[in-house]
Amino acid sequence: MVFTGSWGRHHQRGRGRGRFWSYEDALDYFFAVFPQDLLTRVTELTTAKLESRRLPPTSPGEILKFFDNLIIATRFQFGSRADLWATAPRSKHMPAPAFGARTGMFRHCFDALWSALTFSRQPAGGGSANGQSGGERYRWALINDFISSMNAHRESHVAPGDTICVDESMIKWYGPGGPWISIGLPMYVAIDRKPENGCEIQNAACGRNGVMLRLHLVTTAADQYANMSAEESQVLHGTAVLQRLVSPWAG
Repeated sequence: MVFTGSWGRHHQRGRGRGRFWSYEDALDYFFAVFPQDLLTRVTELTTAKLESRRLPPTSPGEILKFFDNLIIATRFQFGSRADLWATAPRSKHMPAPAFGARTGMFRHCFDALWSALTFSRQPAGGGSANGQSGGERYRWALINDFISSMNAHRESHVAPGDTICVDESMIKWYGPGGPWISIGLPMYVAIDRKPENGCEIQNAACGRNGVMLRLHLVTTAADQYANMSAEESQVLHGTAVLQRLVSPWAG
């Protein structure tokens, strides 16, 4: 498996953009930015959900293999996810995906993890399901631990270069629209200048090696106002966003 990109030590060595990564390089980068406590939490929470369905528990190694499958799947064009485990090629010019042999993870195991994968602890109960602040806070709890762990880990382990770039990105919402938005994705954003609609995330990245340093989830205006700090309320919105994203590296 090979990766392309401009992150990490390849860029620092002057090898330039678009060079091939070896598997070891990609794994080094992954562990540099993915917190170990998050891997432990994902394993524990996913195991709890699996065992509640009377399925075998998972392990950190199996979770990493699951992520590996997700990445490799982006290199194949397929109609149904089951096609990835096909052992007969669809064309003489293309090898069969054969994920069972290629990755060592069989389809029933992948499907079980796909349905049970859990990143954060969500409190029991919940708020309203009509998209108001209470319900939104409850739904964001599904990934809050994930975002917090990633930010804390990169603050401690990643030293950016002399340029930090702040921008916003969109994560496309692939689910159906309408009422599903209220009970699925916590915040749905449609911006004319963006090619996709979905979840908006403000982020900071190192301008030298491309490593994304810090993430901030964009909630509704009412929710942002209700959870704004006293310092943030005294400055313009753009200034508050900038300070929030680059504060760990100020000075």
